[in-house]
Amino acid sequence: MLFSDDMRLREKQFLLSCERGDIGSVRKLLAIKDGLNINCVDPLGRNALLIAIENENIEMIELLLDHNIETGDAILYAIGEENVEAVEIIVEHLEKIDKFNPENQGVEINQHSAFPPDITPIILAAHKDNYECIKLFLDKKGTVPHPHDVHCSCHECEVIREEDSLRLSRSRINAYRALASPSFICLSAKDPILYAFELSWELRRLSYIENEFRSEYQELSQKCQKFSVNMLDQVRGSKELEIVLNHTTTAWEEVTTRGTPTTEQLARLKLAIKLRQKRFVAHPNCQQLLSGIWYEGLPGFRNRNIIYKCLLMAAVGLSFPILSLSYLIAPKSALAQFTRRPFVKFLSHSASYVVFLALLILASQRIDRVDNMFREENAPSRKEGRGPHPTPVEMAIIIWVLGLIWVEIKQLWDCGLHDYCHNLWNILDFITNALYLSTVALRAVAYYQVIVIPKLFYELYEKDWDAWDPTLVSECVFATANIFSSLKLVHIFTVNPYLGPLKISLGRMILDILKFFLVYALVLFAFACGLNQLLWHYGATRQQECEQYKHWLANPTTMANAGRLEVLKESCDPKYRSTSSIYHTSETLFWAMFGLIDLSHFSLMEPHYLTEWTGKTIFGSYSCCSIIVLLNMLIAMMSNSYQYISNQADIEWKFARSKLFVEYFDDTATLPPPFNIIPSPKSFYYGLKWICDKYCGCSKAVHAGKQRSMRVNLCSLRVISEKMLFKKKWDELDYRFPCIDFIPSTRLFGK
Repeated sequence: MLFSDDMRLREKQFLLSCERGDIGSVRKLLAIKDGLNINCVDPLGRNALLIAIENENIEMIELLLDHNIETGDAILYAIGEENVEAVEIIVEHLEKIDKFNPENQGVEINQHSAFPPDITPIILAAHKDNYECIKLFLDKKGTVPHPHDVHCSCHECEVIREEDSLRLSRSRINAYRALASPSFICLSAKDPILYAFELSWELRRLSYIENEFRSEYQELSQKCQKFSVNMLDQVRGSKELEIVLNHTTTAWEEVTTRGTPTTEQLARLKLAIKLRQKRFVAHPNCQQLLSGIWYEGLPGFRNRNIIYKCLLMAAVGLSFPILSLSYLIAPKSALAQFTRRPFVKFLSHSASYVVFLALLILASQRIDRVDNMFREENAPSRKEGRGPHPTPVEMAIIIWVLGLIWVEIKQLWDCGLHDYCHNLWNILDFITNALYLSTVALRAVAYYQVIVIPKLFYELYEKDWDAWDPTLVSECVFATANIFSSLKLVHIFTVNPYLGPLKISLGRMILDILKFFLVYALVLFAFACGLNQLLWHYGATRQQECEQYKHWLANPTTMANAGRLEVLKESCDPKYRSTSSIYHTSETLFWAMFGLIDLSHFSLMEPHYLTEWTGKTIFGSYSCCSIIVLLNMLIAMMSNSYQYISNQADIEWKFARSKLFVEYFDDTATLPPPFNIIPSPKSFYYGLKWICDKYCGCSKAVHAGKQRSMRVNLCSLRVISEKMLFKKKWDELDYRFPCIDFIPSTRLFGK
């Protein structure tokens, strides 16, 4: 018992000496041969090594390690304290005793440790974004393993998921937090910007899958975006900027296939747009390069006054047929080269689309009536005739639609199905073109029916047609297609700095409206079921009475009471059948939200007051839910969407504008509809070139050029990374030693 008390007293004195930094006392206690436990701990669970690390006593740390104190997770504490010198000493000691390995870097974590078992020194150093520690462990072959996919079903993931799913999620977050460290990215990634792009996109995807940790993943995703923006800040010239925005492992093939200059490829920028790196795309450096390429061929255009700009754009737009023909006839001429400029292509395509809309207006106003002069005397007018011949205006519309379809086919071929469907404007174009093709098909069916059965054309007028007549259906489809075509004009507004943010806000509001209608449809269906179950019998009764009244009108000789006839006539009022079925009830409630339905639609001719009161009460409850609650909720959602865009108007607009710019940078889709359906000499040239490249192979010079370009790009990216690391280390020194400027210069230079 006395020996035990003496031992405890000696351990307490030993730990107290370590706390005070008394090296002499510690040496004396360690020199005692009767068994001092060097690994003893204080009431806080700290051993002597942890105390020395907290006090940043390097000499004490070396002394304890020389006496083989257990390191345990001490290296993690040293990293947490950002004591780089202590970390280096512990690593050297672990290597000396052969306990350091690249997997766990010599850490021994037990159940009493303050760190989770998945934390390794390099992961913790990356969490702290400590450049020196990260470089130290990377030099020692330390790695941060990339987590398995969240849907991974391998044996290891299944076992961990069954044992502790929370531990699996936390270990995944810890790994991604280390991978998102700027210093770790700069030191470990060959292409830091590409690595940051992909990691940001992956973290953004995980934020939607693991909703419990959405804020953490979104924060890490924004951190990666900020890193790529900081990398872009280190660019000091146009040449470096072009290298950064064009560098990719596959971009060289895209460049050499067409022989276009690399400044027009922007492979890295396109990837940033695809992965929604908005801050990177909206960076002033990127925007300046994009604007320079966009207005290429029009020097000084941006510095001109508004009148000159409008006149020039109008002149280019009106001359798009001449520009298109010159490109078809002489694709290498100066005028054809002017047509290939991105801004000129945009104006040509916009002017072509405006002409297409003008043709739609002419068709809707029935301007063309040249076929009337060939009409027989007793034949119905074209408006009343089934399956009419297409007019010249309609033929022009068909030709334009073929050109628009060819544009979509080429875009689908170039970008692939996934990227094509990812753009909602492409979905709108696909629906619009499908509606136009359906219109043509229905008109052809109607025309065929008239040829087969001429009697349908000569004797039936429009009022006598069947409700599903192909001509009537084609008019409905054509009207819907006209609406979509007119809405597509909003896409052109993206270029304008004033209308562009409004267009983006409109897009977000449409998504809000879709979310609102999901909730509203549930409420509508619930009240429609209740009202229909309550009042369907009365609607069916009114329907029968209306049929009796129609029968009496068809047979007026039938005897009937005048009062009874008046009641039967009133039963034909459509308001009494507003709840006869689920469909009619839902339709009634929908229009009630716009104030077009009153309480008379729920009045009964029978003296069933309780039923009538219940129906009106249900309708009043629906009005409160839909108009007061849901409609105001929609207004609030749309207001929040507009406010979100307004707060980030500059970034959102520049990102949307850049997406539009990039569509016109490639050497494709030069000609606007309908000139694009005419085969050009360039098409034959590219076809022959593709055949030659496919069967003859690439030349060695191309491969050599590719290798040289890749080496130059990688060197430039490495220089930019070193600039960023140097700036980071300088900022850390400035933060750690803020008073260095007050030290006399004579002391600095030893004078």
